[in-house]
Amino acid sequence: MPLIQVFSDRCSFGEDCSFGEDCSFGEYCSFGKWCSFSKQCSFGEDCSFGEECSFGEECSFGEWCSFGKWCSFGEDCSFGEECSFEGKGEYIGDYPFLAFVGFGSRIGSKVYFFNLQDGIYVRCGCWLSDIAGFRERVKAKNADAMYLDLCDLVERKFNRKNSK
Repeated sequence: MPLIQVFSDRCSFGEDCSFGEDCSFGEYCSFGKWCSFSKQCSFGEDCSFGEECSFGEECSFGEWCSFGKWCSFGEDCSFGEECSFEGKGEYIGDYPFLAFVGFGSRIGSKVYFFNLQDGIYVRCGCWLSDIAGFRERVKAKNADAMYLDLCDLVERKFNRKNSK
């Protein structure tokens, strides 16, 4: 039987930490860069995560959590209100982001579209911009037209017709 790790409020962890399944963290916890969490971990309100943290399936996050650049999320993660991503602001609507796997130059790489108050932002590898800037970059680089199709799909899903 796996050991469940429970941490109270205001915990602080450095870089490159690794946690197993079903970990539970209280409010106001902070994590450095490159931390990894297995599936079904839960986090209280106002937790903060450094760059390139990764989360397994079904992790849950309280309100006001903030995520650094290049974080990745497993399927069925849930987010409290007013969580913010990549320093670009809080999400709106029912979906904080959509992720698509299998695009880009690396096998298994993901493209994230964040539904934020200031607009839709796209994380594709090391590139981060609003959706209009992403469209321009795709056209300038003669990249796969499927990226533009993804932009259209995401705008419909997020109900943001004016993002072009």
